[in-house]
Amino acid sequence: MKGMGITLKHLFDNKVTRQYPEYKKETFERSRGMLTVDMDRCIACLQCMRICPDHCISIEQEKRDADGSGKAKPYAVGFVIDDSRCMYCSLCVEVCPVNCIYHTEEFEAQAYNRLELARQFGERPVDPTIDPKPAVKKKPKAAKKAPKKEAAA
Repeated sequence: MKGMGITLKHLFDNKVTRQYPEYKKETFERSRGMLTVDMDRCIACLQCMRICPDHCISIEQEKRDADGSGKAKPYAVGFVIDDSRCMYCSLCVEVCPVNCIYHTEEFEAQAYNRLELARQFGERPVDPTIDPKPAVKKKPKAAKKAPKKEAAA
């Protein structure tokens, strides 16, 4: 009887639960939502792709003479952010020299297929199934020196 009394008491109290899709809670000022890229400012330096611990950023670049000076500069023609891999660590945002990659307030990412979570930016689509680990330059091996022998006195 005591338990049923508590149940009936809470049955007529004000509801605490909010129905999610209709009533969304506002995000905090510094919350990290999904990433997006301003392709007009991107200089294709590949720093965001190199620093990403999850390898969720793929960039395809080519060299173009944009200003007519005759000197070709790298230009990002394809940019992919795979939200199924991203852990929203914000390392790519911090390392970008021109602040072209940033977090939005959008945080809902859903899909039936994992490949649908790879968002494309730029002119040319990039294949999200290829692991975008950047090529690592091998350091030349130094020649081993033989140990010096002490002269007998």
